[in-house]
Amino acid sequence: MPEPLSPPPVRDYRPEFIPAYIANGLVGLRCGRVPFRGGIAMVNGFAGLDVNDGLEGFARVPFALGADITIDDLRLSRMLERVQLVEQRYDFGRAELTTILDFRAGQTTARIEVLQLCSHTLPTVVMQEIRVQADRAADVAISVGIDPSGVPGHGEFLERPSGKLTDPTPDGIVVWTSFGEIATCGMAFHSEMLGTDAAERGFHRNDEPGMMSTAYRFRARRDRSYRVRQMTSLVPSLVHPHPADHASRMLGLAIQKGWDTVREEHRAAWQELWRSRIELDGAPRRWQAITDASLFYLLTSVHPASVASTSLFGLAYWPNYDYYHGHVMWDIETFAVPPLLLAEPKSARALLDYRFRHLEPARMNARLGGWSGAMYPWESCPMHGEEVTPGATAPFKGHATIDVGLAFASYVHATGDDDYLRRFAWPVIQAVGEWLESRVLRTGRGYEIREMTGPAETSPPVDNNAFVNMAASQLLREASAFAERLGVQPHHRWKEIADGLVVPRSSRGHLVNHDGYRLSEPKGGTPEAAAGIFPAGYRVDERTEKATFRFAVVDQAPSYVGSPMLSAMLPLYAARAGLDSLSGELLESGFGQFVNDPWLEVDEFPKTQADMPRVGPMFANIGGYLMTLVYGYPGIRLGPGDPDTWCERPVVMPGGWRGLHIERVFVRGDEMTLTAEAGKRSAVFDRPRLRRVS
Repeated sequence: MPEPLSPPPVRDYRPEFIPAYIANGLVGLRCGRVPFRGGIAMVNGFAGLDVNDGLEGFARVPFALGADITIDDLRLSRMLERVQLVEQRYDFGRAELTTILDFRAGQTTARIEVLQLCSHTLPTVVMQEIRVQADRAADVAISVGIDPSGVPGHGEFLERPSGKLTDPTPDGIVVWTSFGEIATCGMAFHSEMLGTDAAERGFHRNDEPGMMSTAYRFRARRDRSYRVRQMTSLVPSLVHPHPADHASRMLGLAIQKGWDTVREEHRAAWQELWRSRIELDGAPRRWQAITDASLFYLLTSVHPASVASTSLFGLAYWPNYDYYHGHVMWDIETFAVPPLLLAEPKSARALLDYRFRHLEPARMNARLGGWSGAMYPWESCPMHGEEVTPGATAPFKGHATIDVGLAFASYVHATGDDDYLRRFAWPVIQAVGEWLESRVLRTGRGYEIREMTGPAETSPPVDNNAFVNMAASQLLREASAFAERLGVQPHHRWKEIADGLVVPRSSRGHLVNHDGYRLSEPKGGTPEAAAGIFPAGYRVDERTEKATFRFAVVDQAPSYVGSPMLSAMLPLYAARAGLDSLSGELLESGFGQFVNDPWLEVDEFPKTQADMPRVGPMFANIGGYLMTLVYGYPGIRLGPGDPDTWCERPVVMPGGWRGLHIERVFVRGDEMTLTAEAGKRSAVFDRPRLRRVS
């Protein structure tokens, strides 16, 4: 399998760049031009109160790979203007960031090479190696540690872990408490010096730049390389009641394995992950690079250890934007989970586990609204899973609940796991079905769902939103089938409601967004009805589907394309409507324009909206694009039947592409290949060839 395409190295670091984002699903870091100074660290499940509005959301922790370098008593952190970027490069294949700097300190110039990564195999551990080489003999000090500068909250610095003291022990330990004091994070770090045995080693609880650090002082020879390696373990209180002790244990495991072994295991894990690379046939190299980056950012932001799902931007944060407080939103289940079901199902399960654990709060949320079953939050806080949407619109945004239920159904279809269905999926799907049953109204038209907001998120809410009712119908059909599969007495009204839900239709034959819909209304361009077919899975006849997709791209797209979320679906709708040239155009305006240099992060907004902040990676857009590649263009719909029956439509491709191939997809617990060739009657799942073991 060819290596994924990494972004070109950066040698001219421009002010508008967002620092590189490295993560592993439990820890996320932003590492800038000088990657060990001024960085930002986030931990999955670590939460605090926002200093501005008091909402529970994600919270920063001290930067876990802080460092400083002194050459002949000239400290780098005080002289950043004397630091020149030589090169910064991201290796997507190994999930590593390398930065090369030149630091001019008086008459001495030091070449500094920094390697950073977030271990995939030991997900609490982040790693850094700093290599320094001076062009003349000099007195050098390299300090590494944990940097709390500018982080809201406060820290307690511990002398040692609790209990019996055993080797190996950390250099230093911090218990960090978030603003609002609702969570803590334990942090422990270890360092080692290579290249000289003569270094003077000293520990500082609060050094001059404000770090808790270990410093190595030595006399450097001309053109000789010296290295300091650091590993830091971070554990949130959400996963352990004594997070500093457990961070020390996880760090001890990493120390015993050794820096080289942990790095090599991390590399091997990513080599396995990249077996699910989506290889495009006939697409320009730029689109292969965008596809590789999109899959990379998704895989790097989830993990089987992701205790609090993942946010709309993963574990990425930069102070130029609120990043929706790191809340878990419906976009994750609708757009991020489906690609993971075939590429990394263990991580997909972790995202769903978050929803399962918070089923009882969702039940209470429904009761407080006067309904039965469970109603999941529109914006769910990391620790408690409660509704934290600013303002009063959340009770009308119920389609998030349906999206959660459909994600559990898709997991069962993809894995064929009846035990999971019985113990985890069914309680959620049943509760969502009960909520829908209490939410519908029987009228002369059939069954209606009134006062509900769809993906357009307009106010006031509307009656019979097409996406909502189509997704609800699909969910109730799934629930009825699962009840029969489990031998559970199905709710007798579920099939009747599914068949009778009102889906508004125009006189021209296409489905429309809601009762009384007008194209000229606010956000009238949002293709909600088309999204009810894909990705929600509502079945219609071929003529209705083609007409609805055509309306979406011809009539709605001109005012919608460039909006976050469903823009990535537009080229698929065009291809399915037989509008091939328009599909290519929409591929660029609906997704290509969202990709930011230099790291190919997918923004929430396109480049044409220059007044909006640069943010990313945004998983509604990334997931939407990956879904079209894995399911949409190949014509795949997950279901209870044999996987061959999932390939139910002819293959289409955007912009003249010839097809795609994935070496490994997980199907019902087996590894298979997926091949989709434009114009073929269906995509093909096949058994992979045996790989030669070297």
